[in-house]
Amino acid sequence: MRLLLTGASGSLGSYILRECLRQGDTVIAWSGSRQGELFGCPLRPIDLAAPDAIASAFRDARPDGVVHTAALAVVSECHRDPQRAERINTRGSAILAELADRAKIPLIHVSTDMVFDGEHAPYREEDAVAPVSVYGRTKAEAERAVRAYPRNTVVRVPLLFGPTLTGRSSFFDQQLLALREGRRIPLFHDEWRTPLSLLVTARALLAIVSGTGGTGVSPIGPLGLLHIGGPERLSRLEMGQRLAAFLGCDASGIEPISRTSIAAAEPRQADLSLDSSRWRGLFPHQEWPDWNSALSQLMSS
Repeated sequence: MRLLLTGASGSLGSYILRECLRQGDTVIAWSGSRQGELFGCPLRPIDLAAPDAIASAFRDARPDGVVHTAALAVVSECHRDPQRAERINTRGSAILAELADRAKIPLIHVSTDMVFDGEHAPYREEDAVAPVSVYGRTKAEAERAVRAYPRNTVVRVPLLFGPTLTGRSSFFDQQLLALREGRRIPLFHDEWRTPLSLLVTARALLAIVSGTGGTGVSPIGPLGLLHIGGPERLSRLEMGQRLAAFLGCDASGIEPISRTSIAAAEPRQADLSLDSSRWRGLFPHQEWPDWNSALSQLMSS
């Protein structure tokens, strides 16, 4: 496969890029924030807020399929600059979706559990979206634009975890370091997700873009909308405690706090758990490890 991957230097994109290269795919890697190479693959800087640049680079790429992970994904940055968030997250995605449709190739658009309000979990694909942040709204609008073309698939993912592959520290990396150094870590006891590892997510997305039910032999075609969440509903506090236990670190520095105790410009949703039944039915052979098994897999990959 000749795959166009956006956001290739991001937390999820870098895992997808590594998996593609391991299995021998040709990857055209776009990055909005990094130049040079990653895993020996050239990164092409593309501004998703520039429609002409997207169209020109797409023509050059000549892909067989697209996995679109790029986004302005930091919630606070989206709140500070909603116009830029809309240009990148919504308009940029809509342009890519139209280009893929014209080329008659599949596009997998990575969306988020944050299109929901957090009051009616667990969420199924048919549940109404009700975002409470600029980020969530721009992603919900992008979903509608992408799904206007039946060949495309929107995949909502939950909170993703795993160590960085690019050297850019994530919240997960910061937790690892804080636990190993015995520093204080305040974690919400009243915010729940269905976390999934970056590695499992990357492999699941590649199975979707290949058009098979995880077996390599049974084409299943466009999926429309799909939730890919983890098998366990966990609070951020529980995640931190499990991580400490896995590492064999003292967990006394983990401090339970309420999400409502932190001042924020936009509300934090209480429960964004995803129901992944449809994905499991379509892709029964895809791995679906629990938190501890996923951590073991990540640390040895």
